[in-house]
Amino acid sequence: MRYDRMTRWLHAGIALGIVAQLGLSLFMEVPDEEEGEMVTGLPLELFEMHEKIGLVLLGLLVLHWLWSLSGHVKGGFGHLFPWFSGERMSKVIAEAKDAMSFKFPDPEASNELAGAIHGLGLLCATALAVTGTGIFFNLSEAGHMTELGEEFEDIHCVIAPLMWAYLVGHVAAVGIHKRLGHNSIREILSLFK
Repeated sequence: MRYDRMTRWLHAGIALGIVAQLGLSLFMEVPDEEEGEMVTGLPLELFEMHEKIGLVLLGLLVLHWLWSLSGHVKGGFGHLFPWFSGERMSKVIAEAKDAMSFKFPDPEASNELAGAIHGLGLLCATALAVTGTGIFFNLSEAGHMTELGEEFEDIHCVIAPLMWAYLVGHVAAVGIHKRLGHNSIREILSLFK
């Protein structure tokens, strides 16, 4: 499916930000006053980068939501969130069954499942950005976190592995489509057309 240029740019920014965030999460350390240890050096700098990139990602996600809600999603908003349409869900289920049988049609011809998966990824990324921002505003420089911040952190830590799974699955799907000769992936990723 061919998306408009703004959607492709927002997707690229969000994708790069998410990859950076997941990479940083492997090496950063969160300041924690209760542990009694001062986090310093590179692990603290990586955490601070994680905070800043997270705020930028929240902005990109808000822009993506506004762009999508203003009618710029090809196939309508139901393309990303088919859960409330019996007709769309039957197409998603049929495509999921085909995928389970290792039948992967060209995304240009059949993309209801891809749209639904992108919608879930958008929800997951948004939840991570919102909870991360909640942590940001409830964590002092010394590492003291409010009770509300701890709630945000718990949710953030539960959702983060889902984003890892989404990223791995997304890259695998691109690889499968590329291997099958579906050149639409190049069109989807093109930022300047």
